[in-house]
Amino acid sequence: MENWYLQKGDQRFGPMTLDALKEMVAAGQVAPNDLVWTTGMASWLPANTQAWYFSPESTPTSISGPYSSEQGSIYGGQSYAATPPPSLTGWSVAVIFFCCLPGGIVALIYSNKAKKQWALGNFTEAQEAHKTAKTTLIVSAIAGCIISLIYIVLAIGQK
Repeated sequence: MENWYLQKGDQRFGPMTLDALKEMVAAGQVAPNDLVWTTGMASWLPANTQAWYFSPESTPTSISGPYSSEQGSIYGGQSYAATPPPSLTGWSVAVIFFCCLPGGIVALIYSNKAKKQWALGNFTEAQEAHKTAKTTLIVSAIAGCIISLIYIVLAIGQK
């Protein structure tokens, strides 16, 4: 099984199967000047230079769900996402220093996992890791604020 990669502008996607890439072409998600590469190719080449680019294929299965407006079709069990999830590293560090050390560390780990999974082409796992990091950050920040308020109330009450 060959692994293919697609470059649209400055974003790279893959690895994916040739069938998945053909489905993206059939769905109109690969422009003629988008670059493709696989093992054995000397360099990235425009998609329209490949023999399979013009061959008719079946319409891919569409998906629905919370990211359906951002994702395209399912290709080999993996959804194609349009943009990577935003980084939560800065928020994680802020929560570590100002609110809740354990929650910030967990969020930082999941934020980095989201980046790694996106780079590996595991878009669904990247979205899930991002969602976990975001939820952890929100819960940790709220918990840190509540604990700080309780501490302030108790400190004032002892005077």
